[in-house]
Amino acid sequence: MAKKRKPDGDRRKRSRPPATVPDLPDPRLTEGVIQQFVRSQHGGDDADSPPALAQALVYRALAEKDETRRVKLAQQALLVSPDCADAYVLLAEHAPSRKAARELYQQGVAAGERALGPQAFERDAGHFWHISETRPYLRARLGLAHALWIAGRRDEAVPHLQDMLRLNPGDNQGVRYTLAGFLLFLDRDDELRQLLGHYEDDASAAWAYTNALLAFRQQGDTIEARRALKLGKKTNKHVPDYLLGHKLLSVQPAGYSLGSEEEAILYAGGFLVGWRATPGAIAWLRANVKTKTRKADGPEPQGPLGFVKTWLKERLRQAPDVWQADCRQLPNWMRIGGEPVRPWVVLVTSRTDDRVLAHQMPDETPSAAALWDVLVQALRHPAAGEPHRPTAIEIRPDARWDSLRPHLVAIGVELMAVERLEHLDAVFDDLSRHVGGPPQPGLLDVPGVTPLRAGSFFEAAAFFFQQAPWKKVGYESAVQIECDKYSGGPWYAVLMGQSGLMTGLALYEDLTTLRRLWTRAASDEANARQTVATTVTFGEESDIAVADLEAARRYDWPVARPDAYPAIFHKERGLALRPPLAWELELMEGCLRAVPDFVSRRPQEDLTRETLTVPVASGQLQLTLAWLAEA
Repeated sequence: MAKKRKPDGDRRKRSRPPATVPDLPDPRLTEGVIQQFVRSQHGGDDADSPPALAQALVYRALAEKDETRRVKLAQQALLVSPDCADAYVLLAEHAPSRKAARELYQQGVAAGERALGPQAFERDAGHFWHISETRPYLRARLGLAHALWIAGRRDEAVPHLQDMLRLNPGDNQGVRYTLAGFLLFLDRDDELRQLLGHYEDDASAAWAYTNALLAFRQQGDTIEARRALKLGKKTNKHVPDYLLGHKLLSVQPAGYSLGSEEEAILYAGGFLVGWRATPGAIAWLRANVKTKTRKADGPEPQGPLGFVKTWLKERLRQAPDVWQADCRQLPNWMRIGGEPVRPWVVLVTSRTDDRVLAHQMPDETPSAAALWDVLVQALRHPAAGEPHRPTAIEIRPDARWDSLRPHLVAIGVELMAVERLEHLDAVFDDLSRHVGGPPQPGLLDVPGVTPLRAGSFFEAAAFFFQQAPWKKVGYESAVQIECDKYSGGPWYAVLMGQSGLMTGLALYEDLTTLRRLWTRAASDEANARQTVATTVTFGEESDIAVADLEAARRYDWPVARPDAYPAIFHKERGLALRPPLAWELELMEGCLRAVPDFVSRRPQEDLTRETLTVPVASGQLQLTLAWLAEA
């Protein structure tokens, strides 16, 4: 690990993230006012030089609220001095496209290099920020690093940030936090460890939680990793809520203070992708964070007790009645205290009198003792009717019920194993719909989808997740896909995973709607209503339909990781969601197999069309892929 070095300047301030306050003027404008004050105090003969005049035009532009006027002033500044880096930065901030912005940042870096001269990069390295003339160059270079990252040119972005820390180890721009997020995303753990050790920054959530994650990556669930996580929770208690999804990430705040919820949002925005990419990290975090747990429903199960059985036999009359009893899990997941739960339902009904006699909903799998206690409740305090013993109880074959057979015989009740419990089935369906909604359909409920076809889709999804193609593409990019086998198309494949909020692949059917999403030309709801797409997302077992989870276990469908179960749905115009049709499932399967190979070989600037043939459940599928040109 690199030796820790204290940066230049105020060490106490520089060891923490620079807290900002919303609604303050642009710091560049404040910087200009300070420079003008210094000149007025100390004089200088360069006020009328082209660089100074150009910079003054930039400061005027920054004070302008009208975007058109700002751009014109920046352009005028470049006419006065083509070496004005800040003018390029301002134009990049108002560029019509990501590509145009990237080119302007590149020109700004070159302009800054010309203005400073080669000697400055050797002579002044280590305290660049303290020389006001270097700041436009540093701003242009930071903008270029972000632009390269967004474009998917991530290995080019990192060296810019690393060299900026060499020039300005005091890191007045907070470059180290951006660099830490980039290195985590790229799995460059050795470089990340050196960066974390280089700065004493444990007061920030970024350093504390990233240290904990890195310890877990390298060692697993160790005392050291837990100790690091405990320090992270002490530093900022809000972070786990955003990493675990208990709270949704909103618009990035304009400012924050240490330990605040705003700091937690900023940290999750930059580092969530690293947590999600680390196998087991989210589950480890969940297990080590105290959450509100659901209180147990009543005392511990007592099970068959001798004096209770005697009382039941001697004090309760027996009537010619047939009951049905069973325990089942609800067909859908529920969220209780922010955690996914699939409760059990223990039901006792009277088939003879069409009544519900007793029920309980434990979170955990009920034991034989718990089943007995519910039966006793139905016998002594039924929800409807008078207390009595039935002549028989029908159950489905289950070892727990079998263990209770001698106890039921002891009170004169016959236990009968049957294949179906029609009366109880109807009651359970009504109860489950009332509590958790109708059962979510699974892939095998779709006409034409067999276990073989669904399993082939799961296999393609596991391959896609393992390849992690989203790490190789930029933001707001898409692959145009054509397939002669199916009518319609082309489709536009968007890879999700750069932010960590959601990982997967979406096939959009309309380019106009997709571009509207990128440009945010309409509200989120309006865009959502217009979107038509088939989408695969990856998550934990609670994120897919229970029917698919049970089928995956039954047929041994492959899953890349415990947190990478594939959920697929088709979004129709409006807000309706449905399972994919058989042909949509196969098209998605082909794309999951073809897209990783395509993006690994074709940079986004290469718009060449390429035809690939990939295996699917029905045989071979031919797809033609090409990067979508940037608008």
